[in-house]
Order: sequence, then structure tokens, then C-alpha cells
Amino acid sequence: MKNRQKHAEDHHGEAIMALVHRATAGNAERPTMGLNVRQRLVLQSLGQENLRPIAAIGQQLGFTPSTMTGLVDRLEEQGFVKRESHPSDRRATVLRLTKKGESAYRREVDFYRALVDETLSELGNDAKRLVLDALAHLGRGASAAA
Repeated sequence: MKNRQKHAEDHHGEAIMALVHRATAGNAERPTMGLNVRQRLVLQSLGQENLRPIAAIGQQLGFTPSTMTGLVDRLEEQGFVKRESHPSDRRATVLRLTKKGESAYRREVDFYRALVDETLSELGNDAKRLVLDALAHLGRGASAAA
């Protein structure tokens, strides 16, 4: 029984990996490819709330404070984010997207929307809605845990 379960889990993992690879392979022209994965994750996290403490973003993404410092330094140098004093905690620093950062975030949203549309295009409307609802539910669960 355990062998069968492990095989099923491996199959699911491989299926997700194949789906992600298929979906991303056709999108080599991603508009924010000048940013690395971690930088894009910071922009994505910040884009959802626009003003967040650096520590909260790092905690959500599982990055150490030193990793966050380096990422924020580079994103700030490139003009995507700016540091500001926390409105109610003098010890904390918050990040805000600049116009350039907002534009990059919108490109990320557009990229993922096109990716989902392309990936789910083979499904009927009912199945597509079910998958999107499940993904939204999973996303809310991940946000609540962060």
C-alpha cells in the first residue's frame, strides 16, 4: 500500500512539474526576465499590498534578513522599490513599489494570467472554473499561513 501511495505522490509531483515546464517553456519572453526569481517574488508580494514591512515579506517568502537586505538593495538600485519609515513603528522599515515597480508587477500579473489561460485552454468552462477556484482557495490558505 505504501509503495502505491508513494508512486501516486511521485506521479502527482511529476505531473505538476511537467505542467509548469510546459507552460513556462513557451514563455521565454517573460517581460520581467531581467529580474531573478527572488526579486520577482518580492515584487509580487509587495504588489499585492503595496506597503509592507521588509521583515514581513522576508518571513512570508522564507528569506533570511540578510537575503532580504541584498534583494531590497538591488531592487532599490534598479528603481523598483523604495524604503520608507514604518508609519507606526520607528524600528521598522517598509517597502513601497515605485512606478517602475508597479509596472513590473502588472507585467507579472499579465504574464500569469496568460499562462493560466494558455494552460487551461484545453479544459471546458466548468473544469476551468473548478481549477481556478481550487487555485484561489490554495492561494488564500498560503496567504493566511504567512
